[in-house]
Amino acid sequence: MSYKNSKTKKKIAFTLGDLGGIGPEIYKKFLKNNLDKSFDFVLVDEDLNYQKKLLELEPGKPSKISGVHAYEALKLADQLCRDGKIDYLITGPVAKESLWLAGIQVSGQTELLAKFNELSREDIEMFFVLDEFRTVLATRHIPIKDVPEVLEQRLKFVLKNSISALKNIFNIANPSIAVAGLNPHAGENGIIGLEEKIFMKQIISDFVESNPEVEVSGPYSPDSMLAFAAQKYLNNQKLNHDLYVAAYHDQVLPLIKGIGGLRAINLTVGLPYIRLSVDHGTGFDIVNRDIASPEGFESCLNFCKNTENIIFSGNI
Repeated sequence: MSYKNSKTKKKIAFTLGDLGGIGPEIYKKFLKNNLDKSFDFVLVDEDLNYQKKLLELEPGKPSKISGVHAYEALKLADQLCRDGKIDYLITGPVAKESLWLAGIQVSGQTELLAKFNELSREDIEMFFVLDEFRTVLATRHIPIKDVPEVLEQRLKFVLKNSISALKNIFNIANPSIAVAGLNPHAGENGIIGLEEKIFMKQIISDFVESNPEVEVSGPYSPDSMLAFAAQKYLNNQKLNHDLYVAAYHDQVLPLIKGIGGLRAINLTVGLPYIRLSVDHGTGFDIVNRDIASPEGFESCLNFCKNTENIIFSGNI
């Protein structure tokens, strides 16, 4: 396959993700439905003989075969992006169990991409974007019991990286960020949790003092903050903030997926290129039933269209 850049079109690389899941089906449907010819599409898996592997594995289940393939496809895609042969990367869903069966003990593709680029957990962020409703996970795929410690370590980096992304990717000169508390009611002044008082308020205050050009506020009661934002979004009203920081994964993901369905996208911030992913899983339970939707890939493509006029330099 040729990766030579077109003089008139930018290239988007796709990976199918877990071959035992719905990735191959939704990519095929995506190609059939897409009438936009402003980009060239490249399926990285084609260079890794994925058709043969599909015949070797059992559909609808995680496997070592699909884990190894997903790793190799992601690594090749990353290298193509860093070599300047690809402009955007869109990845299909991968089961963590498949990666572990392949001996690749990571919590997801985001962490693998960080490793390929020699980045730490403090260098990258996981945004979930639903039109103008943007959220970032202050902690990602970790046990709930570890969230307070990791949140204290990461929050200042999350704010720093998020400001950079809002300016350089979303072209927002003076961003406004709202931070959700960790505990219900943001701890109710220490009655049902102390993390807000012990470190969250101080980290936010210190960050604002060092970055007077941006607006960062909180910690707010998570249910009130996110419900208010969701109501504004559903009523087509302008949101009060450009980004909402969630303390942990499931604090915001059920909301985003509930109101946005497959239209929400996962954006990795901190890489030297734009990487997007669908916001759904491998769908093992619906493999080969011809009901999986390509809407996630379509949403990722729309994001690429909307960022075409932004010039990136360095990690974003």
